[in-house]
Amino acid sequence: MLGRDLVGTVIALGEGAAGFAVGDAVWTNSAGYGGRAGATAELVPVEQDRLYPLPEGADPVAFVAAVHAGATAHGVLVGRAALQPGEKLTVIGGTGAIGQALIQVGAAVGARVVATVRDDAASDRLRELGAHTVVVAGAPDAVAAAAADGPLDVLVDTTGRIDTAAALAHLAPRGRVVLVAGRSRADLDLWEVETRELVIAGFIMSAMTAPELAAAAAWIDGMHRARPLTCDIGEVLAFADARRAHELLDAGALPRTRYGTIGRIVLTPDPLTP
Repeated sequence: MLGRDLVGTVIALGEGAAGFAVGDAVWTNSAGYGGRAGATAELVPVEQDRLYPLPEGADPVAFVAAVHAGATAHGVLVGRAALQPGEKLTVIGGTGAIGQALIQVGAAVGARVVATVRDDAASDRLRELGAHTVVVAGAPDAVAAAAADGPLDVLVDTTGRIDTAAALAHLAPRGRVVLVAGRSRADLDLWEVETRELVIAGFIMSAMTAPELAAAAAWIDGMHRARPLTCDIGEVLAFADARRAHELLDAGALPRTRYGTIGRIVLTPDPLTP
């Protein structure tokens, strides 16, 4: 989300602030909502419980592109779905930033990750990120296609286009569905949910508490030490181009990368090249 994530340097501490020093490289991924100042500025106030140290050696542009999706993926898979090693995780819509992060976090947990895509262009890239299987299928058929080799333990829909009610038939007992997109309705068989002990959960990052965000930040930091979390960058713009960035986002015209994935837009104080 534009205006929510930032990487910067501490230039001053508020009264009572602790744990940071002037000159520290830091980041946050919860600016710009809940009454907080947005990130698209040269000077931004950030509450200390939502500010985290930038991992040593991290590239600021590459890192900031991944932190929002990374916290979402952690909140979905660890916080809501309680994903376990060896379970089958299916990500509907693997090419976007959230899908890319879900694949990486799922693989880091030790799950068997299946990602669905509408075309094959990004398949190699998603396998690089940790997907064990990439299934090419449109939204109406994606869940059934992912379940062709066995039922699903955790299903995450990043598209808002699947038939959630029909998807329940493809879950393993005690399977979990987490919805992170869409505003559709579903006529659910509650007896099936009850007798097979299925779980249907919603998730939105803006509802994460400061402790939950801190837990996600610690996870992202830990991943950076082993295999840095990454979301592909489509374009790097200057702050002066913020209007254009918002227009691209509003139009659903996010850039495609050379990998076939949907790229993130990163704004910097000065023009850069990705």
